[in-house]
Amino acid sequence: MKRLFKISTITSALILAVFMIASFTGCLSSELPVLTETPEAATSNIQNTISVTGQGNVKVVPDEGFIDVAVIVEKTTTQDAVNENSRITKQVTDAIEKIEASNLKLQTISYDLSPLYDYSQENQPPKIYAYRATTIIQARTTDLEKLGEIIATATETGASSISSIGFDLTEIAKINAKNDALAKAARDAESKAKAIADAMGLKVEKVLFISEGSTSYPGPVLATATESKGADQVMSPVVFPQEIEVSSSISVTYYFSK
Repeated sequence: MKRLFKISTITSALILAVFMIASFTGCLSSELPVLTETPEAATSNIQNTISVTGQGNVKVVPDEGFIDVAVIVEKTTTQDAVNENSRITKQVTDAIEKIEASNLKLQTISYDLSPLYDYSQENQPPKIYAYRATTIIQARTTDLEKLGEIIATATETGASSISSIGFDLTEIAKINAKNDALAKAARDAESKAKAIADAMGLKVEKVLFISEGSTSYPGPVLATATESKGADQVMSPVVFPQEIEVSSSISVTYYFSK
């Protein structure tokens, strides 16, 4: 009898526990909100707002110049071409470094060793008659007044040609220009929002959302140059920099009242 009574007690406890769990679950399910959004609620989220895009442009005078110097050598063997090219390249770079231009950076941006073919004989395959070694060195400096001296020095010490001259912005100048352009873009967005609100008899109250757009930096600006004679009669080019335009945009959403 005791064993039967114990089994009956356990069974009753289990039935009671199941009943309580079912009741609790039902209560929870009845209290959970339905996560749906009515069309009226969705519409109210975008009411009373004006969204505009502001554009800001600034023109900046470049603070860095660069010159691409080419050294080209042609010899009958690859070894002679490489050796002579290396000798002249070192001669040119050593001379440029002696100018002591501010923040001068020299780097090799291109090197090529190619065979030269003779196509003069008809019905015969072309023959290699020489090899051409080409090195292009780029000299960058923030000392813009010494660009002409760098060009003259390079050509005097063996450079074959000056392949390009241009101007760019340093990283600090880019950051400052971007900040100025963004400030102009913000003022432009505010002006547009006020113009729209005034035209419709509304009042701009506050900013709800701001999103930074893109900022464009044009590529390095190639320069033009003229030649002038100094006291030592060395032809030294006068290089004229051009302004660089930086553009930024932002998107702003304003809250308005009637």
